[in-house]
Amino acid sequence: MDSIRTAVVGLNQGLMHVVEVLANPRFQLAAVCDSDEKKLGWLRGEPAVDDEPGWYRAHRAALLDRARAHPELARATLTTDFQALLEMPDVDAVILTVPIRLNAPLAARVLEAGKHCFAQKPFAINVEQGLRLRGAVRESRRAFIHGFQYRYAPVFAQVRKMIDAGALGTVKQLWWNMARRPLRASHNRLELSGGPYLADCCHWLDLFEYFQPGARFTRVAAFGGLDVPNTHVDFPDNAVTIIEYNTGVRGSLNFTYFTDQPEQSVWGIQGTGGKIRGDNEEAGRFVMFSGPTRDRTDFAVNPARAYRDLLGFDRIHDAFADQIEAGDRAWAVDEAERGLENLLLCLAADRAILERRIVQREEFASAASGL
Repeated sequence: MDSIRTAVVGLNQGLMHVVEVLANPRFQLAAVCDSDEKKLGWLRGEPAVDDEPGWYRAHRAALLDRARAHPELARATLTTDFQALLEMPDVDAVILTVPIRLNAPLAARVLEAGKHCFAQKPFAINVEQGLRLRGAVRESRRAFIHGFQYRYAPVFAQVRKMIDAGALGTVKQLWWNMARRPLRASHNRLELSGGPYLADCCHWLDLFEYFQPGARFTRVAAFGGLDVPNTHVDFPDNAVTIIEYNTGVRGSLNFTYFTDQPEQSVWGIQGTGGKIRGDNEEAGRFVMFSGPTRDRTDFAVNPARAYRDLLGFDRIHDAFADQIEAGDRAWAVDEAERGLENLLLCLAADRAILERRIVQREEFASAASGL
């Protein structure tokens, strides 16, 4: 198959995608779009100016150097006009890296324009956005994937392999403890990111589903608050969350947004015949105890061969290409259904904190019919 002519929209986080597209022979970088002409200028090779420290930092300078080293970059169209990009006949696929509040509306426009779409997490920030995007995916004959890249990370693929092989017996409990630094300015307001779960924790809730495919929450309890003023958010900066699933599994998710210490994500799985305890340090690792003899298995991904922090980022682009090349509409629809399910769970947890009560799945059933 010919290489997939791909556009990247948004350079704040999109620069990593530009580098990945340029390095992957399955893709051809056809265009880059950003609303800020100065950022496009930097991509062309123009020097950064001193009053732009917020965007032009050392790690992005290294990414810019890597992007400029590819001759293909010079052939890509650089534009500030998103609609014009959607009308380009030589663009087959679009990778969106836009502000969270714009992700779902722009993803729907990409699909309606007849392009394959790689959107970011979360699926949407409210039910209305989510239903529109799911409808666009269902109506489209194009590929759709969204940026829950952790499910493509080797460490979690190995965990899933152990679960499927029965090494843990029947899974009964999932847990995730996230203690991370304060959110950046583009995520630290409810109107910008949708709240604490949609801003980041949606990744870990997606992994809860990955460990038990097709599971749906039945009820949620959560307790949290805004307790550390220097986090600069207008939503809870810490919470304890308990989730019950229709599989009989129970999950717990604890988060804080006011620290920057090692082991930011520590997680585990408890089954009737074994358990796993892991973390996201380096490129991911875990220890498993299994069976009546408590056999120990240690697993760690070589950090030199995988992304750190953004585990799975180096794999998700190939998954996008796989879906495009296979013409697998069922995969695209499943992505949308999982995304909407994740959205509803995040919103239910938000409501549980706000209203100080257990939230039932049925409260969202009428708003998101068919789930």
